[in-house]
Amino acid sequence: MISSKILNNTIPLCFLPDGRLVCYHYGSVLLMRDEIVQAVLSLPVGLKERMAGRGRILTRLLRFGVRAAIALDNEHLIISIGNLLYELDLHQGVLSPGWNCGEGIRPLVFSMVKDVTGLDDGVYFGGYLKNNNKKPVSIYHHIDVDNWDVIYTFPEGAINHIHTIVPDKFRNCLWLLTGDFGDAAAIWKVTDGFRKVERVAFGDQKWRGCVAFALPEGLLYATDTPFADNHIYLLKDDKTVESISAISGSCIYGCQWKDRFVFSSTVEADGRDETPWKLLTSKKRGKGIKDDYVRMYVGNLADGFEEVYKVKKDWLPFAFQFGVFKFPIGTNSSNTLYCQPVATSANDMKLIGMTFNI
Repeated sequence: MISSKILNNTIPLCFLPDGRLVCYHYGSVLLMRDEIVQAVLSLPVGLKERMAGRGRILTRLLRFGVRAAIALDNEHLIISIGNLLYELDLHQGVLSPGWNCGEGIRPLVFSMVKDVTGLDDGVYFGGYLKNNNKKPVSIYHHIDVDNWDVIYTFPEGAINHIHTIVPDKFRNCLWLLTGDFGDAAAIWKVTDGFRKVERVAFGDQKWRGCVAFALPEGLLYATDTPFADNHIYLLKDDKTVESISAISGSCIYGCQWKDRFVFSSTVEADGRDETPWKLLTSKKRGKGIKDDYVRMYVGNLADGFEEVYKVKKDWLPFAFQFGVFKFPIGTNSSNTLYCQPVATSANDMKLIGMTFNI
């Protein structure tokens, strides 16, 4: 493995269809190709971020920056800042006024749906929020600039939040991965324009996931549980699941890189008895987190998965974020795998590029 440090305090967000990498860096959106910055677009960030956002520790504590993004085309992005969604015109450098998701609601990740029979094309996201009381949670569909439609709402008592929406052209459905506890940790199957939303797998932490890919063989996903063993699984026919590989911790982030899939393990707390004070002070790992290392696994069904990189979680408590690797979403057909280690003892908050002989 060969790695290169590209930029400090830089979040890889997404790829444009033409292959350019979009990143967030100190209040600006960067457009990059082959690790070279081609354009810089400033965002109207608040005074607090302008003053403190260059410090990586405060950035982690206060959750500064763009949290999620997706390319509509080569000239337009949707970006998530706080609980507001904006559209950014990359050609003109113009940011829309924004659309408010609602108090405490944001997307963990956006999903692009295209050519799935029975479902409208476009960008979707599910409400991601702290929701211990299981209030209703909605799924949103992008209509136009700052215009989103509620396409479906889970009733009260069903789930805590939505992790991701996965389009599946092989089975003409959407997969919804929801969390976090009890029957809320589930995999749902959506068909017929959301007229049928079926909970197909639930009742065990092996159905709790954040990262998944639809393949001809089934749904490939990694579990996201800090208090049980974690695996990369293949869901074959709604309820039949096969363990492909054990992993060392919960998986929140991953990506597709050429013909391979990337999953990263997390160093985090248990999560079931989380108070503000415990979050501020705790450094105790959950039972499902095997050690203090964040790990990256790369592979596919034909060749299997192998650990290709690891780095130790730093000494700060979990209020300063979990130990993770973050990746840009979208198609990465380049020879370089981009990621940002967070809360790690090496390369913390840096954009790094990796190449492997695998």
